[in-house]
Amino acid sequence: MRFDYLNLLAYGHFTDQMLSFDPEKNFHLLFGPNEAGKSTTLRSITHFLYGFPQKTNDAFLHGNTKLRIEGLLRNTKGEALQFTRRKGKKNTALGPDGNPVPENTVAAFLNHMPESQFLNMFALDHVRLREGGESLLESGGNAGESFFTAASGINVLRRVLENFDKQAGALYKKTGSVPELNKLLKREKELSKKINEQQLKVQAWKAFEARYRELEKELGRLTAKIKTLRSQKEQLQRVKWILPKIANRENLLQKLEALGDVPDLPENIAEVRAETENKWNASRANLDKISRQLARAEAEMKEISIPEHILEQAAAITGLYRQVQQYEDDEKMLPELEGKKQQLQAQLMSVMKEIDPGRAAVENIEHYRLPSAQKEMIRELCRQKPLLDQAYASCKREGEKLEKELAKKLEELAALPDSPNAEKLEASLNQVNRAGDVEAAIHELAAECRQKHRQVEEAVRALPLWDGGAEELVKLPVPGLEETVKKFEKEAEQLTRKLELVQSRIFRLEEDIEASEESIRRLDSIAEIPSEEKLSAARALRDAGWQLIRTKLETGHWHETAETYTKGEPAVPVYEKHVREADQIADTMRLEAEKVGEKNKLLSDIQKFRGKKEQLEKEKSGLEEALRAWESAWEKLWAPAQIRPLTPAEMREWLQKHAQIKSLMQDYEKAQEKIRALQESRADCCNALSAVLKTFAAVSEGQPLSELVSLAENELKQIRSLAAKKDSLETAIRDLKEKREENAAERAEIGKKREEWLANWSSAVAGTAILEEVPPAVAESLLARYETCTQIYDAYNRTEKEQQAVTEKMARFEEKVQQILETAQLPLDGENAAVAVNRMYLLLQNAKQDDAALKKLKRQSEDLENERKEEAEALEAAGAVLKELFQQAGCSTIEELKQIETAFLLKKSFEKEIRQIEADMLDAGAGKSLQELLDEAARFDADSIDADLAETGRELDRLEASRSRVEQEYGAVRKEYEEQIRGANMAAIEAGQERESVHAQIASLTEQYIQLKLATALLQKGIEFYRSQNQNPILNRAGDIFARLTLHSFDGLAVDYNEQDEPVLMGVRGGENVPLNGMSDGTTDQLYLSLRLASIERYAAENEPLPFIVDDILVHFDDERSKETLKILLELSSCTQIIFFTHHQRLVDMMQEIAPPEAVQYLAFHGQKVAVH
Repeated sequence: MRFDYLNLLAYGHFTDQMLSFDPEKNFHLLFGPNEAGKSTTLRSITHFLYGFPQKTNDAFLHGNTKLRIEGLLRNTKGEALQFTRRKGKKNTALGPDGNPVPENTVAAFLNHMPESQFLNMFALDHVRLREGGESLLESGGNAGESFFTAASGINVLRRVLENFDKQAGALYKKTGSVPELNKLLKREKELSKKINEQQLKVQAWKAFEARYRELEKELGRLTAKIKTLRSQKEQLQRVKWILPKIANRENLLQKLEALGDVPDLPENIAEVRAETENKWNASRANLDKISRQLARAEAEMKEISIPEHILEQAAAITGLYRQVQQYEDDEKMLPELEGKKQQLQAQLMSVMKEIDPGRAAVENIEHYRLPSAQKEMIRELCRQKPLLDQAYASCKREGEKLEKELAKKLEELAALPDSPNAEKLEASLNQVNRAGDVEAAIHELAAECRQKHRQVEEAVRALPLWDGGAEELVKLPVPGLEETVKKFEKEAEQLTRKLELVQSRIFRLEEDIEASEESIRRLDSIAEIPSEEKLSAARALRDAGWQLIRTKLETGHWHETAETYTKGEPAVPVYEKHVREADQIADTMRLEAEKVGEKNKLLSDIQKFRGKKEQLEKEKSGLEEALRAWESAWEKLWAPAQIRPLTPAEMREWLQKHAQIKSLMQDYEKAQEKIRALQESRADCCNALSAVLKTFAAVSEGQPLSELVSLAENELKQIRSLAAKKDSLETAIRDLKEKREENAAERAEIGKKREEWLANWSSAVAGTAILEEVPPAVAESLLARYETCTQIYDAYNRTEKEQQAVTEKMARFEEKVQQILETAQLPLDGENAAVAVNRMYLLLQNAKQDDAALKKLKRQSEDLENERKEEAEALEAAGAVLKELFQQAGCSTIEELKQIETAFLLKKSFEKEIRQIEADMLDAGAGKSLQELLDEAARFDADSIDADLAETGRELDRLEASRSRVEQEYGAVRKEYEEQIRGANMAAIEAGQERESVHAQIASLTEQYIQLKLATALLQKGIEFYRSQNQNPILNRAGDIFARLTLHSFDGLAVDYNEQDEPVLMGVRGGENVPLNGMSDGTTDQLYLSLRLASIERYAAENEPLPFIVDDILVHFDDERSKETLKILLELSSCTQIIFFTHHQRLVDMMQEIAPPEAVQYLAFHGQKVAVH
């Protein structure tokens, strides 16, 4: 992939800054002073390819939403992608049509390489270059890390690996105590021991439990009795509260009965009666007021008089009033129109006299008005005349020129010699060309053979375990299948892993045995706890003494073993002593049964652990024997090759290198065979070409093929040149003859057109003041005066008509005014028509005002009449409501209604109070009905209720005190009871909870530890795999580049092995290997650059190439090394595009010195412009 152009439409301080990369060149050198915009352009490349970051410093001139970078990418298949990158979160790549371009499409042109990898691999500046050199030193020249660092551009590889190891060490060390996992594992063991030590004790349990149950039963009895008394007390309190309510209810019922029969009225009778009474009174007052207002309105209407004859002409008077201003304007316009008409008449006479003085009169105007067709005809003929004259002269000159050229070409054709036949020569030369550049191919293959031979020798020298030559090596009987080696490698890994697992299990068993023994020692330190064996031994000694005493009692003699048993002491005291000891041991074991059980368990565990350890020791021996057998089989596999093998992984790599050497040998032999075939083809071509050339020129025996081809091409070139020249002359002669004939025909055609023009001109000017001999320019001037004359007359005619129309319009207006004055019966008074209209309009406005006032009074009268009707209806409605209330109450006057209303409201009040009392009784009745509450209250003596309540309260207080005392005692016993159940286990529970927390922490940290170890292993394995796959091709190419960059102070690069048998990278100087720590900083920078360029070459050969962006990497290089670096970069540009940024003029001068102009494009930054040099 390459850039065709990059346009910074709006980015940084640039606006529409175009960078066009020449498609014929792959090396683009961008130079300019500091602050010219190179760094901005450098950033724009990654922002264009991968998008803008969330925060950017390039939006100071153009806002974030305005940032735009446009570009065109093209890959090696010829596919192109043009898009514009904007700043945003999605759809930031826009096509030429403004639609989003999928990011996958852009990523496909970048081989789906992420931005970080692109920057690490294909972007290089002097800082990254120095970091790369330092990284090589930090790795100690480790071959895998060196190759991987240079290829990926990741310069902190060693620090990453060290950081992984540091983090893992902070989590766990096999023999450590400070790391987190070590601390947690130790704490987990301590907690497990603590849990095993905590056991539930059961002494004195039964008596304590009996006391607990007795108190629990007594507390239940007291609680039940208190509950019964409380129920009785609540009943007495309820009856005491209800009795006054019942008395009040009876009183209200009596009052209600005393009211007698009161008619039912509306609930809101007071409001209805008062409101209706107020409405009736208000309606009567309003009727009186309306009558007075109607009388006043009638009096005012009689005083108004309206002139109807004026109002009838209202529309006509208003229309005339609107036309008054126009009438006055017309009066002023008449004198102006008369003056304008006289002025136009004078102008018309002046122009008519200029054209034809003899006919100059207004009545002769039609003689000066030419038809439009005649005027256009005269104009067209005036335009054609100079064109026809010019075309005729040009055609005549062209004919004379053609005659001269034709004569010259005929002379040149007659002077040319005849052309020889070159078909055989051309056929032979084509045969040689089809064979290609044979000599160059032979030379190239010879160089390739020498290169491959050197590669074979270097690979053989670099191959460990072999000191012989390449021919013997390829014939060596080594294992043919890599899977065989992988099988051995897998078996070794399995055996080693099993052995490590067994060893780990043995180690854990030893730790468990030590922990159990420590627990036994701890138990013994608290109090000596006898074992079952010790008890059995003491009882056996006691039983032996009893057997001796029993034998003495039965036989009268002591048994022969008595002396040994008593050791010279009296037998009975010794026996009694042994009896006491056996009983004491049994008592101790009974009292310390818990600890005895624990100790027995620990002893059993120790025995079990030792048994498992013996089994694992046997398994370990078997695995060690299997590992020795595997080593024997592994060495036997390589015995035919007489090689003492290394590990399977190393020998697998050895086989890969052996296969590469065999492949190189095959390539070398194929190249030699191609050279022999090409040499035979070269001889055939020489013989064929020599035979044909002898007829054209002298040819010597043994002349090289290149010289023969050159001689044949020169001869063929001369023959073809002569034939081409002859063909060219013949074609030119034919063309000139055709042009001569065309010129003659054209000249005749133009002459004919000139004659036609003269006839048309005579016809066009006939009947006018224009003579036939007048030139076209003069005729056009006269024609313009004809048009001016008619235009002035038309204006004169329009002015006269306008004057007549104004006069007629004023007369019509005055006639209308006269008619309206007569109709409206108004005097004339001999005044101006405009003044008369204004006077009529004023009278009309006064009449309209009087008419409006009369209509308003009439509307008021109508409204008052309607209000009078409404009030009469309201008075009637109020009377109807009062009549209805009289009927309901059975009365006929307002006063009687008010008395009945008072009685009705009192009745409603009594009924409401009764309902409220009954509701209160039901709320306090604990769900009983009203009748049940009345019956309940009837069963109690109201005078003794207070005494019963006092007695019940005293009994409750006594029982509460008793229950309080029992509850306190029960609470204390219960607390102790629960502590007896749970207390001993709380420590174990807390320890178990803490152990669960520790387990969770161990699991979390173990996962982190495994991730770090896996990351280290995977990274190291990836580095080693990359080295094994790429070491030889990259090493050879990097060695050549390194030798050139160091000006051959080093001969190249080699891979050797250090004291740990690890492959390390070294420089080669005078046949000796030089480690990296023996090189200067500048040399390590050049070594890193060599590896980096070789990796990019290999990437470009196997993948779609990507542009290599270089920013002033030569700041620490001297001139000679800088020049050599530029040469190497120029060579690299043959396989990938290189964009080189610099502000050093000396680098530009160097590049112009070493590179041809067609190889490099120079782009110079000047402020906000970029110029191509």
